[in-house]
Amino acid sequence: MNPTHVSELLERAAASVTPAETDPTSRLVSLGRRSVQRRHAWGTAGASAVAAAVAAVVALPFATAPPDRHEAAGSPETTVSLDGLSVAVPEGWRTSNVTTFDTCNAEPHTVYLAERRGPGRLRGGVPGQPVAAPSKCKSEGQAWIALVRDAFPLYVNPDRLVVKDEQLLQVVQEIEPISMYRAFNEESLATGVFISGDEKGREQLLKRVTWPAGPPAPPSGGLALPDRITSAVTEDAGPMVTAMDARTLTQIRTRLTELRDPVPAGEECTLQMPGAVGIALNDVTVVLGDATCPQAISTGGGRVRVPAGLGKELLDLIVASDRAAAERATKD
Repeated sequence: MNPTHVSELLERAAASVTPAETDPTSRLVSLGRRSVQRRHAWGTAGASAVAAAVAAVVALPFATAPPDRHEAAGSPETTVSLDGLSVAVPEGWRTSNVTTFDTCNAEPHTVYLAERRGPGRLRGGVPGQPVAAPSKCKSEGQAWIALVRDAFPLYVNPDRLVVKDEQLLQVVQEIEPISMYRAFNEESLATGVFISGDEKGREQLLKRVTWPAGPPAPPSGGLALPDRITSAVTEDAGPMVTAMDARTLTQIRTRLTELRDPVPAGEECTLQMPGAVGIALNDVTVVLGDATCPQAISTGGGRVRVPAGLGKELLDLIVASDRAAAERATKD
């Protein structure tokens, strides 16, 4: 092993170590924290779920992966699967089973099946906030797909929400040209897909991924909602805010229960930030679009049309409740 090899190994080892990060969950319902510090994985409005999700994202265990197990180049009929997700391997591409997947060292024209994600060139779990990389990634600009187990956090307000295979998908832009896709459901961490390539290429590759069916709409129609809401958490142009008083929660649930006009298949529009309002209600998240996409979706099932301004109305209720609680706390 020559000095150059030693230097390369030391650099790779250093890049693979990420500092542990803790989330101050005791301040979940307080004001003053900015959105970019608080938009971590969100399974429920409970603080313990947030802590578990964040810990899993920012403190992934590192282990040296065994040599990749590559398979022969695939034909159009070749399909590979992981945790219910499947990919039709493009003709001429190969597949690779790895323990740890590194986005920065992915090989072009490869479909990866991985147990976990490595450090790679990560964005740090904060939408729109890339981490500066000291050098150009080996995989930059290349086309590849990676299915990674339990590596994708849930956001209250993701960049985009799209429909695929009757499943609502959360789309978050990793460092260009990589996008992350996962089911938008109640799981704090989920198995999902990295897709790399230019925008048109990513769209074409996404068509090759098949997702398990999402939860159906409630038999009675409308949105699936918790029977009882103990908190409603959202963001007000930055800070995360929470409503916990019974009067506000009842108003929110009543307004959402009144939504009964389902969106027919094929008429779904894209709920894209900014403009959409995401509200976490216990173990269900409801996202309401603005005038460009007047629809609401529940992670528990159901997609309905909404009247103009409803998202802003509910946001204002939560903000007012949060401020009132903060004022009471300062007086005490």
